[in-house]
Amino acid sequence: MDLSYNLVASKCAEQMAKYQDCVLRNQAGDWNSICRPEGKALAACADASVPHLAELKNSCSEQIFTYRQCLDKHASQPDEVIGEKCGGLMKDLWECSERTMKNIEEREKGSSKLV
Repeated sequence: MDLSYNLVASKCAEQMAKYQDCVLRNQAGDWNSICRPEGKALAACADASVPHLAELKNSCSEQIFTYRQCLDKHASQPDEVIGEKCGGLMKDLWECSERTMKNIEEREKGSSKLV
């Protein structure tokens, strides 16, 4: 997941900065709704720029959905509460993404031997 984050950060730095700035400026409000346009722009950039992101999203769609639901449900809570309520779900998502990336790497390593 670190690799995916680093790729998004390098390919979509402008969109990521705008999204992060929006979130920081709106901590006291409903930043999840307020910053939705910036979040969508970042997601669109990442989808277009980062290899395998679509496959990762597809493979881990259940974990992504569950984690996002938890974040939405507890959005008005302090970070400590969100961490307590959603931390296990974030770990599940991280494990899924690591497993998926490992499968992709093994598949690509196997296909490069055929060439």
